[in-house]
Amino acid sequence: MSCETVDYVLADGEELHRRNPRSFFSPSRSLRDSLHVGDLAKLLFTIIDPPEAGPSGERMWVEITERTPTGYVGVLINRPAAITTVHQGEPVHFGPENVISVPERWQLMEKKIFVSRRSHERDVRPRYVYREDPDRERDSGWRALIGDESDEELDNPHNILLQPVGFLLDRWPELRPVFHTDPQNGAWTWDEPARRYIRDPSERPDSDGLSG
Repeated sequence: MSCETVDYVLADGEELHRRNPRSFFSPSRSLRDSLHVGDLAKLLFTIIDPPEAGPSGERMWVEITERTPTGYVGVLINRPAAITTVHQGEPVHFGPENVISVPERWQLMEKKIFVSRRSHERDVRPRYVYREDPDRERDSGWRALIGDESDEELDNPHNILLQPVGFLLDRWPELRPVFHTDPQNGAWTWDEPARRYIRDPSERPDSDGLSG
C-alpha cells in the first residue's frame, strides 16, 4: 500500500447492521469468524473526506491470503474508482466486523419468492411460509405470508411482491433451515417461544393463486 496518508477507513458492518437492521445486512458472526485462505469477502471502504459530488465509499472484494490473531489479510480484487491509497492486488488488513458480505453459492438465491406486501412494508415477520411446485423457472415455489391475510387480500396482485429469496433471507435469517429443505414442498409456522419455524407435518398447501 502507498506510504501516503490513507484516504479511507473500513466500515464496521456489525455497527451499521445494529443501526439499520432492515436495510444493512451482515453475515452471521460465526460465518465471518470462520473464513479461510482463498475465500472472498466484501468490505466497505469509506472515504474519509469524500468530494461533494462524489461517492462516500466503495464496496470491494478481497481474497483472503492469511488469517491473523485479530482477523485476516486479503488481496484487493477490485480496481478502486475513487479511493487512491489502495490499489488492485495490494494487501488489506481487516477483521470479521468489517466483512459485509460473502459469496452465496446457492442456486435458490437466484430465484424469487412471493411475499405479502404488508409483511414487507410494515417490517412484520412472515409467520406462515410454504412451498408448492413452481410453474416458472424463476419462481422458487416459496411463499411468505403474515398468516392473517384474507382470501380477498391475496386475490389482489397489488398485495403480493415478488422478491429474491436472498433478500428475504437477509431480513429474516431464521428462514435458512426452512429454505434448506428445498425442493420439498411443505408449510412452516413461526413459533415465538422457540424463536424458530416449525414444520407442519400434516399440511401440504394447495395452490392459492400466488403463482406467477
